[in-house]
Amino acid sequence: MKRYALLLLLGGCVETRDPITGTQSLHIDLKTPTGDPMNPLTSTTVTIDVTAIGPDGQPDTTYNNTVQVYVNFLGTLTPYLGGPPLSTIAMSSGKATNQTINLPPVFGPATLWLDDGTSLNPTYASGASPTLWFRDPYIMDIQTPANEMSLDALEKSPLEMKQVTVNSSRNGATGRLVVTSVFAQGYTVSDVSCAAGGAPPCTLATNPKVNAVGYDHKMVFSFSAARDQNGCLIKEGQVIDGFAGGVSEFNGLTEIGFPQSFVTATKDRCDAADVNAARIPAPGLLDSTWFTNKIMFERNEAGLIEIDNAKVCNLDADYDTYKQWKIDPGGVGGDCKTNKNVINVISTGVVPTDPATLVGKTLPKVIGVLRPVNIGSFNVWIVYPRKSEDLVLQ
Repeated sequence: MKRYALLLLLGGCVETRDPITGTQSLHIDLKTPTGDPMNPLTSTTVTIDVTAIGPDGQPDTTYNNTVQVYVNFLGTLTPYLGGPPLSTIAMSSGKATNQTINLPPVFGPATLWLDDGTSLNPTYASGASPTLWFRDPYIMDIQTPANEMSLDALEKSPLEMKQVTVNSSRNGATGRLVVTSVFAQGYTVSDVSCAAGGAPPCTLATNPKVNAVGYDHKMVFSFSAARDQNGCLIKEGQVIDGFAGGVSEFNGLTEIGFPQSFVTATKDRCDAADVNAARIPAPGLLDSTWFTNKIMFERNEAGLIEIDNAKVCNLDADYDTYKQWKIDPGGVGGDCKTNKNVINVISTGVVPTDPATLVGKTLPKVIGVLRPVNIGSFNVWIVYPRKSEDLVLQ
């Protein structure tokens, strides 16, 4: 009986709190453009109406804050929250109509994100637009800097920290994604244009963003032997359907981390891979102007390059520490201490060559995958030969 009385007493306790007041959210009407996954948008100019919503679900005509505009795509906001927004919108009596927003290059499904977190009297009300559908990125969209003349052009991808899926070539029906090298912890892939049906030869096309060949190579870092979605090893010269993962910068090298690699599944998939080394595009030929126009190195990042008639420098601490030996494309060679225009080579474990026996010699040809180490004004370029044929010693 006592327990029953106590329950009745507790059930009778009521706490009355103040009602919810103030703007609760921002409703966004997308006026233009419209699209769907099968018809991706090409225009990045967006027109919206914004309405402040009160606690009763009706327009809040007392709302007069300024809201900031971001765009959410590929997993993160652009710009990052806390940074300068794409635009601001002044709300009056809870409304703002026919507001035009100019977006940066956007890929995949995207939404506008609005909030008033930086207003003088923030309510922290927020809202997201209906989905805007854009095409998925190509390799060149990941690799091409927003501005080749900017100070960070050698070390920053416009899609850094985004989660991307590349599932097609920018070259249309003749385009293919061809694996150009495979190493212990990943592979490189190039976006090329081939003959009919994907037959070789395959070449690198002009990049419309820079009106030059470049930015069509990608480093996919898998942390261990690279495999496709079926568990089959990725092979040099193989055509793949695409890859997905996070975009990151490692000392100026743009990588795809924690990747998935996709290949059309067939019976006996691992033995039936579409592999043809003849599809691998010809390497870019280095010349002395690259050292004064360093963006040429960036255009060829993760791609094959060729250095002709370079002289081998004396081995130094870089070889002792990193197994990097240096070649001088200018043909001077020697100690190379006063010459900054050198290329580092890492061949240990791949090509059975002792660089100490090559010092002072002129090598007719060195081919390898180009990787940078770019930290501010510190720029080093390294080539990784893939096989003995990539080093022509005489």
